[in-house]
Amino acid sequence: MNIIKPISSNRKLIQLFFLFFIGFQCISATAQSDNYHVLINRVKEFSKPARILNQHIDAGGNGSAEFTNAEKQVLRFRLDHHKLQIQHGGIAYQLFYYKNDYLEKIQTLDVNGKLAGERESKNESGVLFVIEKPNLYLKKKKLIDDAEGNIDLKDDSNERIIRVQLYDQNNMLIPEFQPTYISSKTYWNYNVRMYWP
Repeated sequence: MNIIKPISSNRKLIQLFFLFFIGFQCISATAQSDNYHVLINRVKEFSKPARILNQHIDAGGNGSAEFTNAEKQVLRFRLDHHKLQIQHGGIAYQLFYYKNDYLEKIQTLDVNGKLAGERESKNESGVLFVIEKPNLYLKKKKLIDDAEGNIDLKDDSNERIIRVQLYDQNNMLIPEFQPTYISSKTYWNYNVRMYWP
């Protein structure tokens, strides 16, 4: 009988410890989630409610997070020591718009959720993708999907499969002398969000 009592007491202590630990984890996750909601609420174009799609944040608060919503938008950002990380040109967020699982548009935004130009290229804050030859793209996409993206396809931009239109910080079309086309593999990479500003 005396041997059973200490075991029972230890079991209660262990149960209390686990309850405390689980409670602490829930409070910590809620606090982190609340912090994320403050960040995503800055982006008015991103519909709410939202849920976490992916998050790769280490114990030091460094990494990236992606949110999605019912409209198939994906908002992503990076953190540096639990604070929103600002990329070149003042870009803090990327907002992806999808339709039928295909990427339609990407916008880059500053810390306040306002359009921010990407200075490394043509200072665009938005890129609209137009698949002009969907059947041909589907054939190329199957090759890339089958290889899980690990394939070096010949640059097919001269086949005029996917055209891009660039927009400035005022959401106005940036005029071009001739249409700009990108390769199927480049579009695929954009579609699966392989690119960071």
